[in-house]
Amino acid sequence: MRPDTRLPRRLLLATAVAAFVAAAGLARAATFVVNVGGGGFTTFIDQTSGTNTTTIHVGDTVQWNWMSGPHSVTSGTCQPGGVYGGGCTTDGIWNSSVQSAPFSFSRRFDQQGNFPYYCGIHGSMMIGVVMVEAATGPAPSADFRFQPTGPIVGTTVHFTDTSTGAPTSWTWDFGDGHVANVASPAHFYAAAGSYTVTLTATNAAGSNSNSKVVVVAAGGQTVCRADAATLCLSNGRFQVTAQWEKSDGTFGFGNAVPLTDDSGYYYFFDPSNIEMVAKVLNACGVNGDFWVFGAGLTNVKVTVDVLDTATGVSERYVNPLNTAFTPIQDTAAFPTCP
Repeated sequence: MRPDTRLPRRLLLATAVAAFVAAAGLARAATFVVNVGGGGFTTFIDQTSGTNTTTIHVGDTVQWNWMSGPHSVTSGTCQPGGVYGGGCTTDGIWNSSVQSAPFSFSRRFDQQGNFPYYCGIHGSMMIGVVMVEAATGPAPSADFRFQPTGPIVGTTVHFTDTSTGAPTSWTWDFGDGHVANVASPAHFYAAAGSYTVTLTATNAAGSNSNSKVVVVAAGGQTVCRADAATLCLSNGRFQVTAQWEKSDGTFGFGNAVPLTDDSGYYYFFDPSNIEMVAKVLNACGVNGDFWVFGAGLTNVKVTVDVLDTATGVSERYVNPLNTAFTPIQDTAAFPTCP
């Protein structure tokens, strides 16, 4: 029978955290673990220091793991004079509320300073402090490239982050009202023009931005290619997308589901929840135009882009955030019948 050479779970976790920091070279975006009620019922024990003091850098995260008993992690100070909650002041920065093991609570620290905390049940018997030092290492130097370098309307432009300094987050502004927050996004432009694209790269030490101009040519006729975010309507002539944005700043493209030759719908968060229906109708025999209709069952911000791939002409419809979707009934959208 082979001996059990596995490390204890807590030692494995501490070793993993240390390995992460060593691999990064700098203590950037690391997670530090504190045992709540570990090593003694009324104690906070930092796994790195072995004390109730956790020293980190700006951008790092502290994770408190309940090991036993009911406790809270409440930001504020506790003074001698009371055992169970006496002499304690809450500063309101955070409060996990009282929880029982097993439980985990995390907080990222984005500014320097000392942040004391205590257990709401055990008061001054059970206190700790997070000491946040300045971020180490340089901020990123933002840079990127894109292909093709001379795009035409309706073609996908692929952007690649080439920033130095190990960024941990990215914000892209494509210059046409659309944004993204992944390292290397793809984007298409619905109209010809010059667009200033800005990338902001960020790590715990700071942020840096870089801008470049993307010139999009009209290019005449293009081809609509249906994909997860794109409907191709009215015999494939019109390319339609719907981008959503919530009040917490998150955003993305709706998932496109075709219905008929001239209609389809989008779901944003759940396949069983239809958020918006779109239709492009050939009304050339009525008033010489293509008509655009849309209906929504949502109050998030929705930006609908419709591109006529035959001419390069586009239309945009925006439903504001926290507003019940206003129906789109544009019977003069594209006066470009054959």
